[in-house]
Amino acid sequence: MANRSLLGRILSLLLLLSDRQRHVMAGAGGGGGPANLDNPWQSRVHQLPDKYCTVLFRRSTHSTGSLVGCSTKSKSSAQTSPLIYLSTASEIETYVSTVISSPPTATLTAVIPASLFTNSTLTKLTSHSVTSIILLDDSTPASSPSTAQLLNLNSWGVPISLVQDAESQDLLKSLASSNAESSSSSSSSSSSYNFPYPRYESAFNYYMGPSTATSEICLNWQNLDGLPSPQCKPLGGQSIYASTSSPSSSSTVMIALKIDSTSFFHDLVPAANDAAASIVTALLASREIGRAISAAPSGSKNIAVGMFQGESYDSMGSLTFLKNTVSSSKLSCEKQVGDACLSPLYPDLSFQNLTDINTMIAIDQVGIIQEENKFFSHGYNGEGDSMSQIDYILQSLTTNNFSVQGSSQDTLPTTPLTSLISTHSNPDSVTGVVLSAYDSGYTDPNRYTRFDTYEKINLEAIAAAATLAARAALADAVSSVIEGGVDAAVSWAEAKIPEISVDDELLVELSTCFFESGSQCDLVKTSVASATADAIDATGYSIYSAGLGSPPNYYVGVYSSFYSQPYVVVDGRAMGGTEDVEAFQSSSSNFIGVQASELELTLKYLLASYLNTTAHFHPAVDTDLTPESDANLDMWVVGDGDTPLWTEPNWDSEVGLAVFNAGGSEVNTIFLDVISVLIFLATLAGGFKYASKWKREKLL
Repeated sequence: MANRSLLGRILSLLLLLSDRQRHVMAGAGGGGGPANLDNPWQSRVHQLPDKYCTVLFRRSTHSTGSLVGCSTKSKSSAQTSPLIYLSTASEIETYVSTVISSPPTATLTAVIPASLFTNSTLTKLTSHSVTSIILLDDSTPASSPSTAQLLNLNSWGVPISLVQDAESQDLLKSLASSNAESSSSSSSSSSSYNFPYPRYESAFNYYMGPSTATSEICLNWQNLDGLPSPQCKPLGGQSIYASTSSPSSSSTVMIALKIDSTSFFHDLVPAANDAAASIVTALLASREIGRAISAAPSGSKNIAVGMFQGESYDSMGSLTFLKNTVSSSKLSCEKQVGDACLSPLYPDLSFQNLTDINTMIAIDQVGIIQEENKFFSHGYNGEGDSMSQIDYILQSLTTNNFSVQGSSQDTLPTTPLTSLISTHSNPDSVTGVVLSAYDSGYTDPNRYTRFDTYEKINLEAIAAAATLAARAALADAVSSVIEGGVDAAVSWAEAKIPEISVDDELLVELSTCFFESGSQCDLVKTSVASATADAIDATGYSIYSAGLGSPPNYYVGVYSSFYSQPYVVVDGRAMGGTEDVEAFQSSSSNFIGVQASELELTLKYLLASYLNTTAHFHPAVDTDLTPESDANLDMWVVGDGDTPLWTEPNWDSEVGLAVFNAGGSEVNTIFLDVISVLIFLATLAGGFKYASKWKREKLL
């Protein structure tokens, strides 16, 4: 192969590329059917549909390391190795003992059932010649070990993919079995895992940066010309908030919740209990508050609802919002135009008009009941150990089937309430409570996994939680102005807000939307259509939103120009902010916009509708990041604080997992060249998905 002419190699590549294009997903003659890598009329390369573990970066000083997730080692070629299939825990143990006594000469790809995937299994395999893993999705929630324990895994150099469809799983088992048979029939092999040619191998093309990468390095990266060229994007999005209006009030009680989640595979984040249940609960509660608030006496507190994005990544949404509203270091804008700030760019400064948020009801994981007909309140009182008023109110409330009991734990779970306590300029004035279905720790084993799905969600519990949250907020809001004090306020709120039925039409519609149909839900379609029409009327430009997915996916995603980062357009140039107020005001064609996600647009639309008020966006991104003014989008000023600084690297449009028939070293080299040429051609054609331009400027 070393003496082969360049022309010959190119001809071979073109033949394989043509063959790959025509036959990679088809049977002989293009008539469909399973892939056959031995058929000369089919491709020797078969792309597999998979879900993959991606890399995230953090700050270099992060206590548990700057890199989380999975990546291949090389940016110039795919990572290849022969396939082995280990179907049981016993087979894994046998494999380990075999390779200890007789190690293979090549590294291997282990194909295993996802139900066997644990930290222990991963350590055993990667310590004994396995450098890549393919999981076959055989699992059910009952049989699957919790992958939540692997969320902080640093698996750089060991790519991990999940294959879900039955046909691809059967193909992988068959190819691995063929390897095993060829090894057992070979008399020259010194190890049962030395597979003679021809053999079947995997090819992982999942390079996402070097093992030494950090968020600071990738955000401050410069290209070969010395120009800024960030190689990652922050995680983030847009939080949503709305408030009833009570001009005479000096304080606000807020219902708060997270709207995102995570899992080992970022494409599979159903988050039914971790996020969607809270969303449905808060929207139902908002409807009830919107119906009742007009009866509140003059002088009542404001009632606000805050839906925070990015909470699964160190509470970035609530911390950013509360830093700007209740802390001693609130946003100071010197480049304000109307209701917007041009630098740092905030399209909507309405949060500055909120009265002091000193009471909070955080809703967390209310869809799966730990104890029958019971919720728990995790209370906080900044003034001391006594029960706070809002905790007392919540525990005083009941529905026909549910009551609220004080938690047995002294430590608060991490919610927007902990963000309020940590950011408030006067923490002694803060009171709050977490309304949850758990008492002593998170009891749902499927939290932060792909199995947090709707099948176990208790809609009766959600209806009750919404009733309780709405009544508690309303009772607290009127408690200081209604005759009879707190107990009278509780009775008044119970009379004003009827109990929500499990058959409530809106409950059924919201549940179908946020648990199952996602982007296909009429509520989502209507909300996005309304926001798009408003954007076109205001700016002449449409909105191209990141989809919620169907079924929905609640991973926060990246914060960039097409994914929720606000932008200002001056003389046709889109920037992350501008210091030039005069230039911005010089033309009516200049404008400020934000490409919020389908989820964010929907929640903003619905929250405003149910509370009968105006809802607003607020950026949810690391508090130590500021968009650079008068610069292109996706340019950041990185502070030197101690925030986690979560980022996701730019990655190539040709990432993926394939299997191929390795006929020998020459065929292997041709295959690797195929992968490289595919990437090169994609680069020439500009064939990148957004958040992926990694060639010349990719991390070294």
